[in-house]
Amino acid sequence: MAEQAKVAVLTDPRVFEYREVEIPDIGPDEGILRVEAAGLCGTDWEQYLGHLDDTPWAVRPVIPGHEILGWVEKVGSEAAKRWDVKEGDRVTVEASIPCGQCFQCQVGRAVLCKNGMGYGLRVGFDNPPHLWGGYATHMYLHPGATLHKAPPDVPTDIMSLFNPMSNAVRWAVERPETGIGDTIVIEGPGQRGLLAVVAAREAGAGKIIVTGTKNDKLRLSLARELGADETIVVDDGDPVERVIDVTDGKLADIVVDVSAFATEPITQAIEMVRPGGKVVVAGLKSFKPIPNFISDKLITKEIAMLGVLSSSWSAVEKSIDIIRRKGDLLKSLCTHHYPVDQAEKAVQVLGREVIDGAEAVHVHIDAAATT
Repeated sequence: MAEQAKVAVLTDPRVFEYREVEIPDIGPDEGILRVEAAGLCGTDWEQYLGHLDDTPWAVRPVIPGHEILGWVEKVGSEAAKRWDVKEGDRVTVEASIPCGQCFQCQVGRAVLCKNGMGYGLRVGFDNPPHLWGGYATHMYLHPGATLHKAPPDVPTDIMSLFNPMSNAVRWAVERPETGIGDTIVIEGPGQRGLLAVVAAREAGAGKIIVTGTKNDKLRLSLARELGADETIVVDDGDPVERVIDVTDGKLADIVVDVSAFATEPITQAIEMVRPGGKVVVAGLKSFKPIPNFISDKLITKEIAMLGVLSSSWSAVEKSIDIIRRKGDLLKSLCTHHYPVDQAEKAVQVLGREVIDGAEAVHVHIDAAATT
């Protein structure tokens, strides 16, 4: 009997089924990943709830999991050359599988490819060979997949931070071109906001300010541990006034909004940033309009407002290097992990619907521990 992969399949909102799937044979341009871990983020929570159903990413049934770390178990001869890997190599796998042919792919913006596929999203379980997501012990490596070599000796929980760290690098450093001495405000102390503190410090930022709510007490404390100079509880008063105060009236050079759902941080960011500064919008708002958004303020202050969706090749490479060097610093973010057959609990813990000991910050599926 052929070897079987154990998988968690999301069949409907809030419904997981745990199945076994035959691991396929591969051709010269393909591979099989033995999944080590799949990190979770807010997208996993929204996917579980069904909130992505009106987006291009929605598909069911599906094996979720788009933050994928693992070991190359099988690799075809052509794929080995293209990816520069061999069997036994530890790698991270980017979520997107771009088409490589469209305009966006041709100009180096594969993250904006509309014709491609993606792990954990966009490709359903019913599509052979079925293993299209990280909530599994094994995953199919499509010829168009993007792999990055990972150091073999970094612990699983810390290495599974590569995706949110790569987002942090792109959102807080690459996109706004953060440089030495810049004052940066990070709105939202989720795992990406916290890792943005690390990324900004690596880039030489001068003052780093993190905002959050009264429910973010632990995370704001972590922000300080990771290098933030100031933390602001937005429930305790006007956060704009606090930014004015802690910057001696100079305001921020850059504001990065990574908060989920809430729209107020957008309008607050416009007030917090100095004339000529930059606002990066990375936190999805479920396609809601922004109340009290006044576009004239962008004009009169000459503010650059930049949207950002995901990571980049260079950001992933930088994130792996930061994790290799700063792993001990990041350990406190890694709070929970669960085997594949407890995927539903993992998502519920991430969404704070289920409390399992300490407050959840970074949660991952521990595929290597699945029996």
